[in-house]
This record gives sequence, structure tokens and C-alpha cells, in this order.
Amino acid sequence: MREVDEANTEAKRRMVIDAAVRCLARNGVAKTSINDICREAGMRSGHLYYYFENKDALLAAVMLRNHDRTIETIEHMLDGGDLISQIVDVHVQAEAGRLAYGLTPAVRIELECYFSRLPEGEQSRATSSDRLLDAMRSAAHNAVAAGRLPGDLDIEGFVSAVALIWQGLSFSRLSPEFDIDEMRRTVRLLMEPWLSATGAAR
Repeated sequence: MREVDEANTEAKRRMVIDAAVRCLARNGVAKTSINDICREAGMRSGHLYYYFENKDALLAAVMLRNHDRTIETIEHMLDGGDLISQIVDVHVQAEAGRLAYGLTPAVRIELECYFSRLPEGEQSRATSSDRLLDAMRSAAHNAVAAGRLPGDLDIEGFVSAVALIWQGLSFSRLSPEFDIDEMRRTVRLLMEPWLSATGAAR
């Protein structure tokens, strides 16, 4: 019975998150209220607090949906041959996961800005960012050990470069002219100096 209850609770949480995403897409973060989300989810006003402590907790859940899957993808992002394509592919896969439940780049960036202004939001955001960076470090160390990246690679510099590329790709998606293939070519030009020592940039 407990497993059934937990499954039902998780299903309701996902339903509320989906409703929140639809409201955010229509109204933006500042103009979306708990009442709006309750109406969208088809639940009584205030019932939402059984699933989320407050609006900020709900918005954090929107941001972090699929986060664990993204972390796992990052940890293995340098396991194959064409490392540059894999770096771009991680962004593409993460974005596809977000778009699958309606979280557009514009709304995600708006959420990032919203949380950056909150002390507790900044802490949560930093924790999330640390997990992503740690996963990238792990992937880079494994690639160096396997000879897919140069042995003298500056790991921290490499991780920072990849993080900046992903941020740039996210903002680039706001443009209607966004072309992922053109972005791949640009990323290759940026990353080849890091990888040329092992011939990984092919």
C-alpha cells in the first residue's frame, strides 16, 4: 500500500510540475501564482502545498526535473570517439528532455535569473551547479586516464570551457535562427586546441 501511495504522490508531483511549466510558458515566472498553477492542475487552491512547500520549491523542481539523468549523461560524455560532438550532444539531450515536458530555453533562463536573486535559491543553484561540474571533472579524469584527452590537460580549464559552451548554446537557442550544426562547427573550432594532442578532435 505504501508503494502505491508513494507512486501516486510522485505522479501528482509530476502533474503539478507539468501544470507549472504550462503556466510559466504563458505568463512568465513573476506573473505565475500558486493559484494559477492550482487551476491549471485542476486542484483546490492550497492543496498544492501537500506536494511542494511553496512556490520556490515547486519552481526548483521544475528546474531540476531530469537533473539526475543529465548528471549520468555527463559522467559518460567523453567515453566515445568524437569528444567534441559528445560535448554538444550532452547539451542537445538535456535540452530535448526539458522540451519534452515543455520547459523552453526562455523559461529556463528566466528561472535561472529568478533563483539568482534569492539567497536560498542561489544556494540550491550552486549545489546543482557543483553536481554538474563534479560530473564533468569525473568524465575528464576518466578520459585522460584512457588516453582520450591529453595527459597534461588542465582539467579545471577544460571543465570551465565546456560549461561556458553549454551556457552559450542555451542562450543561442533563444534565436529563431539557431542552427545546431553551425554550433557544432563553432564548438569544434573552440575545442580542437584542447584535444589535438591526442587526435581526439576529429
